[in-house]
Amino acid sequence: MLTVRHDVSLESFNTLRLPAIASHYVELTSESDVEEIVRYAKVNVLPILWLGGGSNLVLSDRIEALVVRIVSQGIRVASQSDDSVVVEVMAGEHWHTFVNHAVALDWFGIENLALIPGTVGAAPVQNIGAYGVEAADVIDSVRCYDLHCRSIVELGQQECLFAYRDSIFKRYPDRYLIISVTFLLLTHFKARLGYSALDEHLALKGIVHPTAKDLFDSVVAVRQSKLPDPNTLPNAGSFFKNPVVPLALFESLLIRFPLMPHFKDAKGVKLAAGWLIDQCGWKGQYLDRVGVHDQQALVLVNHSGGRRRDVDDLSEKIKHDVKAHFGVDLEQEPIAYP
Repeated sequence: MLTVRHDVSLESFNTLRLPAIASHYVELTSESDVEEIVRYAKVNVLPILWLGGGSNLVLSDRIEALVVRIVSQGIRVASQSDDSVVVEVMAGEHWHTFVNHAVALDWFGIENLALIPGTVGAAPVQNIGAYGVEAADVIDSVRCYDLHCRSIVELGQQECLFAYRDSIFKRYPDRYLIISVTFLLLTHFKARLGYSALDEHLALKGIVHPTAKDLFDSVVAVRQSKLPDPNTLPNAGSFFKNPVVPLALFESLLIRFPLMPHFKDAKGVKLAAGWLIDQCGWKGQYLDRVGVHDQQALVLVNHSGGRRRDVDDLSEKIKHDVKAHFGVDLEQEPIAYP
């Protein structure tokens, strides 16, 4: 039997701490809850907002919907060999907790993704990534409830259509509810290095041949030095995607800005959104109740009870300035709802 609550505050369930109110609210604890939740929404003519860790959302003041917070728990070893382990993780598990758990058990491949906020179920949606590793690199399959067909389906890695901060789940947000994610992790560690911040931190510690725990600890330390803790300064992590621009535009920009950070990409050249924003003078600037973090221009923060309209206003001003200064369009990473 579902326990549906009304007029529930979502402020503590989104990392920007926006004071949203849900007209209807329920928690999903297991796969068996899904059918009843879908029926309830249909009978009451309500859209559904599936809510994980709330780290990738910009919520309106009032949400006229059935907000379903996914809190399902569980980590299960599906199979294991000398070289790898296949692990199924329920969608409601906290992502960083799972990464820590994997490192402790010598399951390797996700240590570079430490301290990314959110739940395991959200990881495939955005295809989260950091320091040369993406979730797509280690995802074997995703178990979902197909809301169109009203049935359970399992999508293999290729079927998930992963791309940079993209997936089939992001492209079709009203179709798939992620129940669990199955990861293919290694049992022999190979460090993924080559990022200056990590390399410098390891060097300062005198570590030449890092273990997975060394790399995990370095990622945590570097992220903590650059990104504010949502528990003390509300934010949604990186607010804009790093834009990929055509080669011709990149070459013209490089003439004007020879020190501009850039990275190779299959579709062109990827630029650092944080650098672009910083060059426009936004780092550390505030617009009433919200602002840009003083250590990382890619992060927007809610420092004084900001609401959705405040975040939208700041985001649009930043995008306008970057477009005017560089001719580059920024795309917001967190999803605005509704």
